[in-house]
Amino acid sequence: MAEYQSQYPELGFYVKGRHCKFSGGRYVTDDPAEIEVLNSIIDAVRVDEPKENESKSEEPVKATKKPVRKTSAK
Repeated sequence: MAEYQSQYPELGFYVKGRHCKFSGGRYVTDDPAEIEVLNSIIDAVRVDEPKENESKSEEPVKATKKPVRKTSAK
């Protein structure tokens, strides 16, 4: 599910000849064609993260060893 916001409450756009528009500055869709068009609109900002990017960014963080402090030899 992709969610977009716009500063314009009823921003309209066309997808394959069909008119779509935001309602209250918000638009939610699952349609890949609509997502492609919305990604190209400057006034539409995606407010959720795409699932493909989430799976890549959720890689486990490897534990690292703390560096061993050496005493200074005087």
